[in-house]
Amino acid sequence: MQSRFYDFGGDTIIRADQYVRLTSDRPSQEGWLFSRLPLTATNWEIEVEFKIHGQGNLHGDGMAIWLTKQRATTGPVFGSTDKFEGLGVFIDTYKNQRPGVVFPYVMAMMGNTSVTYDKDHDGKDNEIAGCSARGIRGSTTATKARLTYFQEKSLKVDLQYKADNEWTECFETGPLTLPSVSYLGFSAETGELSDNHDIISVQVNNKYINKGYSEQGSMPAVDKGRGRGKQFNRQREGGSWKWFFFKVMVFGGVVVGGYVGWTMYRANQRGRF
Repeated sequence: MQSRFYDFGGDTIIRADQYVRLTSDRPSQEGWLFSRLPLTATNWEIEVEFKIHGQGNLHGDGMAIWLTKQRATTGPVFGSTDKFEGLGVFIDTYKNQRPGVVFPYVMAMMGNTSVTYDKDHDGKDNEIAGCSARGIRGSTTATKARLTYFQEKSLKVDLQYKADNEWTECFETGPLTLPSVSYLGFSAETGELSDNHDIISVQVNNKYINKGYSEQGSMPAVDKGRGRGKQFNRQREGGSWKWFFFKVMVFGGVVVGGYVGWTMYRANQRGRF
């Protein structure tokens, strides 16, 4: 199974017409999904639909969205590597030692290859900004995160989990500097407690700044059709897939600059790769 654009590994399962399952609802799992192509746009917006769900009242541990220089490595930080360089946005569903904080909790951390994620205290010492998001796990609404980044200006994270088209601002930071070459990735892990962590769709847009306002680059809508399809076997050492629901678009005006915009969607056909 091969794709030109994405790699996956650990316990990740590909169900081509429905989702990428980073972890199943089983203990001690780690899974990741990373782009092969770097995201080099200076200003961008990423919208990801995901689903965290499972059996029982006790669950964990959570998932992460990455924009990092490193890619495709299993590790102890929500299924990916520690001491990373770049941005991690963590959706933490299991509370360790953070008194007074309601979980699930969404937070951002910047890594510089030397800082270690403070797992015992749920990233308290590493946090740039964050918010509680009670109800994001197991929501009957399509759960989404929207990251909007303007170079040297701000990062904003909005969440949808209460109702369709109802976005809640989680946080907005000051200036952040990302690596000049960053790879978009997703990862998740379970411990003694577990959950399904699914990626359903991803859309990336370039953002153009002109005289104080932003203009979104044109992208096709994500295909929301559903179907039935074959489930792929788990590959623990990494891998890729032949038919899947990713579609890659290149913004014509920024091809020379190396910006690749892409949309991941569920497909009901074979042979695109």
